Amino acid sequence: MSSEEHTQQAAEAASSPRTTDRPPSRLVRHCFWKYPLLSVVLLVVVALLAFFVGSPNWPRDTIAQVAQKDPGGAVLAFTQELDGTSSSADNAQEFGMDAPGQVFVLGPLRQAASLLGPDVQNAVASYDAASPQQRQDWAAAYEKALGSITAQGGGDMEGIPSPDYQKIGQLKGNFGPIPVLVQADLRLAQNGYLEQYLHADQPGHAYHLTNIWLYDHPAMLNTAVDQGLTDDQWGMVKERGFPVGPWYLIIPSVFHVYFPGGVTGPGFVLWNLLFAAILLFLVPFAPGVRNLPRYLKFYRFIYRYPVAQELERPEHVERHGAIHGGVEGAGGGQ
Repeated sequence: MSSEEHTQQAAEAASSPRTTDRPPSRLVRHCFWKYPLLSVVLLVVVALLAFFVGSPNWPRDTIAQVAQKDPGGAVLAFTQELDGTSSSADNAQEFGMDAPGQVFVLGPLRQAASLLGPDVQNAVASYDAASPQQRQDWAAAYEKALGSITAQGGGDMEGIPSPDYQKIGQLKGNFGPIPVLVQADLRLAQNGYLEQYLHADQPGHAYHLTNIWLYDHPAMLNTAVDQGLTDDQWGMVKERGFPVGPWYLIIPSVFHVYFPGGVTGPGFVLWNLLFAAILLFLVPFAPGVRNLPRYLKFYRFIYRYPVAQELERPEHVERHGAIHGGVEGAGGGQ
């Protein structure tokens, strides 16, 4: 390139009006020293968001803790699992599990029967020898009797009260071996054996089965109602005891609660896929929205334009002058 052409390009670059300070046509200095400061700022922001609007990191509930705290609710859960009226019974096929009565009551009792004494062994044998209709009648009668020692709530949104465990021994009726079975299973739940059994019997689904049983127990729903976390509000995070859902699940919760078909699995997935498609394909092409980072000049956090005196140093002129049209073309000069 001749000196005349070089001088002409430099003059044109210096005299042309600029409407933007975007970097393609100007030399910039990257502010690497800002990177660790930005990292610290982002860390503080994320920590504050997690503290004020994040999901509480509460300890995970266990079957033993819940059964010890509310044994009446555990008895009710075991009875409904045998009766086929538990929450898990309605969704057993969806959960990919056998009948809840077999998974949570009879399976553990059969394995531990030799340690539980002859009464439990005889109760299991009597239950196995009975017809399916007889088993259903026994369990249904016992569940009805439990209702007679259960305080009645004042509305649908007040949770499920548990039977008064102190009065369970007073119940009379044709219950067959059901009371012995559920009391034995209660002992297994309280000493931690039931959860250990689920871990050993189905290792790949152990935590899944534990959560299912916790939902059969009234305590989970009662806490959800108390904290305003029922499914028709904002749902719950089932993997961590009873915490409120994290703030970033607000959009999926809206789809689940308010959109047509959002309560079903396919509908929920389709609404979320549509929302993801909008974010991926519409927002990047929306005029104005896609240019917000440039309008807000976020790029100034990572680079700056050199001042004239900085570019007039011999080392900068030698290094950048030839490719940026001289000092003036690179943003320097008078």
